[in-house]
Amino acid sequence: MTKLARYLTTKFIFQSLSIFLVAALLVWITQTLRLFDIITAKGQDIFTLLGQATLTTPRLGMAIIYICMGIGLARVMRSLQDSKELHTIHSTRRTSALFVAIASFIFAGMIVTSLIANWVEPWSNKAYNKWNEEIAADLVGRALNPNRFSEVVPGLIIVIGGRLDDGTITDFFANDKRDEKTQRTYISKRANIIFDDKGYNISLIDGAMQFRREGGQFNEISFNRYDLSLDKLTGETGAKNIVHETDSLALILDGMEQGKISANVWRELNERFMETLRVLALCIFVASITIYPHAKRGKRSFPIEIIVLFIGLGEQVIGVSISKALPTGLYSSSLILITTALLIFSYKQFGYKLSGFKRAKA
Repeated sequence: MTKLARYLTTKFIFQSLSIFLVAALLVWITQTLRLFDIITAKGQDIFTLLGQATLTTPRLGMAIIYICMGIGLARVMRSLQDSKELHTIHSTRRTSALFVAIASFIFAGMIVTSLIANWVEPWSNKAYNKWNEEIAADLVGRALNPNRFSEVVPGLIIVIGGRLDDGTITDFFANDKRDEKTQRTYISKRANIIFDDKGYNISLIDGAMQFRREGGQFNEISFNRYDLSLDKLTGETGAKNIVHETDSLALILDGMEQGKISANVWRELNERFMETLRVLALCIFVASITIYPHAKRGKRSFPIEIIVLFIGLGEQVIGVSISKALPTGLYSSSLILITTALLIFSYKQFGYKLSGFKRAKA
């Protein structure tokens, strides 16, 4: 790599990184404010709030990293245009260094995006859910006071008869009214809080589960033992998605061992790889519209940052709209953007010849 290519690559990376750090900080602050009421309602401290906000940042960061790279590339190319450096690069036939710098910048961005999408984000999801399980265990543990009704979270009331010397809970009762359609009541003679490979659970022994079905009818199911996830009991009522917590290599190896990769896993892998393709698509598009100098003087042009932002957001919207209609699926919008970029580049490179335009003699 020549000195010029290193100089341009450094400018691309520095500009994009500075934009991304500011955007990531805003995302982190937003997450902190969103989780503030949830965490404080569970009686947790400020460190839990900041930690959980940090663990939820990678997922949202993935939605902006490629836009930050596109804006960073566009701003550097605009500064090169304004300072006439871009004219000099073309007039001295040093465009190869410019192409190398853009390619190196895109390649580095794709590697970073792949690492975040395929490893960092699954790890953060797993750590976040495990932390939630520990919070749930702490919540239930503090709420289990004999002969005292405690509202663990809004809509969930728990009361126990007492505790034995070995920690076994007697006369367990819980009424879950968080979802009016599936209101549930858990009753058991004994219960134990256990921890296994699936996380913290409360094991109900010799009891029954009562729930309301559509039409207002109540049903009851008796059981000898029923393991109830504490995270489900005190947090979201939906089931935990193990696929989101597993890195891509582990998902692929697991699918190879089973002889088949499920549709849910395929979709998750495609969504992760799509993030990498988005970096390539948007950066190529930005390069295609900014890589050649122009002779406009004294005219105000529309800010390139706004154009890149709208293109990036539009790519996401279009991707959701047409992903099911085209055989390329989730990759459709990125492939369309890449094709558009190549057409623009081809026109700028060879368009004057195709249109019969002849350069005027000096």
